[in-house]
Amino acid sequence: MLSEVLRIALPLVVSTGTFSIVLFMDRTMLLWHDGASMSASMADGTLFWVCLCLPMGIVSMTGAIISQYVGAGQEQQVGRFLWQAVWLSLIVTPFYLILGSFAEPLFSLSGQASELIPLQSSYFRILMLGSTGMLIESALSGFFSGTERTRVIMWVSLFSGLVNLILDSALIFGVGPLPSFGIQGAAVASVLSLWFKAICYIALLTRKSTSERYHILSGCIFDRRLIRRLLYFGFPAGLMHLVESGGFTAMMLRIGTFGDIPLRSTTMAINFNMVAFIPLVGISIAASVLVGRHLIASGAAAATQRVMVAIAIGVTYSLLWIIAYLVFPDTLLNFYQLKSPDAGSIEASIIARTLLQFVSLYILFDAIQLILAGALRGAGDTWFVLLAGLITSGTAITIGFIFEPATNPLYWWWNVLSGWIITLAVVMTLRFLQGRWKSMKMIDTAN
Repeated sequence: MLSEVLRIALPLVVSTGTFSIVLFMDRTMLLWHDGASMSASMADGTLFWVCLCLPMGIVSMTGAIISQYVGAGQEQQVGRFLWQAVWLSLIVTPFYLILGSFAEPLFSLSGQASELIPLQSSYFRILMLGSTGMLIESALSGFFSGTERTRVIMWVSLFSGLVNLILDSALIFGVGPLPSFGIQGAAVASVLSLWFKAICYIALLTRKSTSERYHILSGCIFDRRLIRRLLYFGFPAGLMHLVESGGFTAMMLRIGTFGDIPLRSTTMAINFNMVAFIPLVGISIAASVLVGRHLIASGAAAATQRVMVAIAIGVTYSLLWIIAYLVFPDTLLNFYQLKSPDAGSIEASIIARTLLQFVSLYILFDAIQLILAGALRGAGDTWFVLLAGLITSGTAITIGFIFEPATNPLYWWWNVLSGWIITLAVVMTLRFLQGRWKSMKMIDTAN
């Protein structure tokens, strides 16, 4: 059982871990280029994600639903269902292209520091060109996770991550005759790497053996029944991502109103949080896929056992990071050390050291809620996951704004973030133990 979970989860952990390292290095390179660019990229990155997370959450359900088709022996349905996620990705494309043109008013309305708005606006506009690529690669990767071919996802992620890092280095700092593009170069590198992943998945899926077995090319039609199914189970998952990311973005934008130094220190701490957190997404996806397949093919008891193993792996992994945050904070923060640090960089590093203590407080709970939420989504309990996220995030943000103190508001918002994550972990645990998910399914097993 452990070997089965590790076989599915480890390649996904490597894949998501690669993304976290690329994200970390992207922001670190921007710090080396210009501290303000790093601060701008934090607000930009969170806003970009919150704009995409609704359709992303919908199309990312392909993995869980495809796993149930595989568990039910209905492989012929996979191609047609997968195409519905692709159609949805293309339908929303014009919205994101239009949204990119409103970047500057968006950041101005949020009260960001005036010196950051030009950087944020240019970065955001370019990132929006990669929105469709990100949606398509997320949809298509669901095929490989749903059919438990997670090593494919790992290798595609490793190659795209390498492409991103090479382009980052060349475009941010310039190389040879190529000038330095700074934060715009980082955005271009991200967009190209997203489309690189999408193209890789398209090439793999259209191979004759895969296409014929799963009816990939022959399933290229718009199916209203299947897209309604995708929307029914995927919409709450996407809305949950939107609610959580919206809450997090609201906190980051609020911290951005405190000035460059608070936002820069927060970016430093969040960067290390992301390095630890994002690989846990791989374990969550594995839990979702395994629950989806075993719930149909083997029963609820087998699905529960796989979730428990996934939680054990996630908790062990998180404990290692807690030790690193508490014992070696200065070693971690040395990654941000500049050759000639100014007063602002030194102050930001001192604050970030304290913020890492907050991360060590909630990361274990974050692992538990993430894996259990993935398991519940894999069974089809997506509407409860949405409701839980909506209530907990709404409560956290409301408390944060109502009771924000006049002094040290930065630490107050980090307390709010920690409380929010801990509460979410408790709610997901209670729902999972209640067991209603055990009688759910997302496909028609009669066909």
